[in-house]
Amino acid sequence: MRVLLVSPRLAIQKGDFLGSGVPYWPIELAVLATRLRDLGRDVSVIDLFGAGTRTFTESGDHYLQGRPIEAYAGSEAVRDAGVVVIYAISYMSHAEVLGLVRWFRSEHPRVPVLVMENAQAVTAYSLPRVADAFFDAGAHGLAIGDVWPVWESIERALLDPDEEGPANLCLASQRGGDPSLWSRPRDDHRRHPIPAWDLFPLEGYWALPYAHGPKQRKYLPVLTSRGCPYPCDFCVVPETNDRRWRGDDPEHVAGMLIELRDRFGVFDFHIEDLNPTVRSERWSAICEELIRRDAGVRFYFVSGTKAETVKLDQVGLLARGGCRFLSISPESGSKSVMKAIGKPFDYTHGLELVRACREHGIRTQACFLVGHPAETGEDRAASEAYLRSMVRAGLDEAAIFIVAPFAGSRLYADEKIELRGGLGALPTFTPKGRDDFGVVDAARKRLIRAFFIEKLKKGADLWMQGLRGVLGRPQTKMENLPLRVVFVMSRVAGLRARRTLGRAARFPGSARDGVAA
Repeated sequence: MRVLLVSPRLAIQKGDFLGSGVPYWPIELAVLATRLRDLGRDVSVIDLFGAGTRTFTESGDHYLQGRPIEAYAGSEAVRDAGVVVIYAISYMSHAEVLGLVRWFRSEHPRVPVLVMENAQAVTAYSLPRVADAFFDAGAHGLAIGDVWPVWESIERALLDPDEEGPANLCLASQRGGDPSLWSRPRDDHRRHPIPAWDLFPLEGYWALPYAHGPKQRKYLPVLTSRGCPYPCDFCVVPETNDRRWRGDDPEHVAGMLIELRDRFGVFDFHIEDLNPTVRSERWSAICEELIRRDAGVRFYFVSGTKAETVKLDQVGLLARGGCRFLSISPESGSKSVMKAIGKPFDYTHGLELVRACREHGIRTQACFLVGHPAETGEDRAASEAYLRSMVRAGLDEAAIFIVAPFAGSRLYADEKIELRGGLGALPTFTPKGRDDFGVVDAARKRLIRAFFIEKLKKGADLWMQGLRGVLGRPQTKMENLPLRVVFVMSRVAGLRARRTLGRAARFPGSARDGVAA
């Protein structure tokens, strides 16, 4: 039987380079592909984004980047599929995922369609919270949590109506059930399957001049752990992982990086773990193994890890093992906001960690948020003061996000933040549907200005970052931005030009006579 794995197009909010449009890779879908191969299944992959990174389609208040599924209507992969798995990679692409479900149900009504949750990303969402929308679109089932270990039982339940499904599979007959009663399987594996990246259009990702982390010519994203133990109220991960953290053992992680290096000729790896350093001694052991095996790889912690879990005396070993970038998440300079979020932060350690990384040649990023319901003007001033102190300590870049209610977070469940348009609104880290968007966007801009003012005081540092960005040799995420802006704007300009030419062809006199098409 052939299993078709589908990853959707990327949604980019118009005029937004800070909260959407980051090209995340479908890592867990690639892990499932490896498991399917091991089970002897025939596996096909349609990665709509990766196969069409230069293709843009306008869709209301946003663009969709990638090839439309209609381009594959007559393909062997679609025609011979026995089961279709659609990956809900990002909440920002929710409408696109729903559209894919409708398309497959219309074109191949007898083929079971399963929607798979992305449990390992803060940009994703909890499928039980929006289950009825998927069932209305025609999905046969939703798979939540870690799917690869229980695939065989999922497959039986999809193909045999009398078969009882696993705990993490909700079939359409269960619609309307309480999302809190759905159970995610307990995955305590210490050696996860290595992603089957050979099935995916790697060249499409590599051809982009930007990435989630500092963009190298060739790189691969990896997960070395799953989950996060912290209860942050703005984050979906406490629900999608039940606050459980599972780390692969050091020998397996080192072996995975070396195997991927040898198979794909890649020496740069983006560590996409939700919280990779929960057990700091694990990364010390990984680095020691990489050094012992003379791996020659470089790695980048591109998602914001918990700063306190990185020990100051460990930084030198991380650098020798290949670490070149570390993102941490202070979130706010206000202790009262952090208490409301449910995430403590050691502000002194954060500054000392930035200094230690600067001394050892590791670039640093700090992630802050604005717009939390508990935040006041005093809290925003505290964030600005702490951000300035981090820059003075040697911080390379800051990422400032606006809080949005992603389905599965406590803020979503408590309805403390609403977006105009409900599920039809595009949930990004620049949530223009918030009633107070003007206020929180102004607060974000103040933080951004404070960051750049402090950077300018440090002399040539900021100018060198800009030069690396223009030359396409980034060492931080911020340095991806110049070429990203040029790329996206050129594609949007091309889209508008084709639309104008199409109007001119349909209405030859419109341009001359001023007739609206």
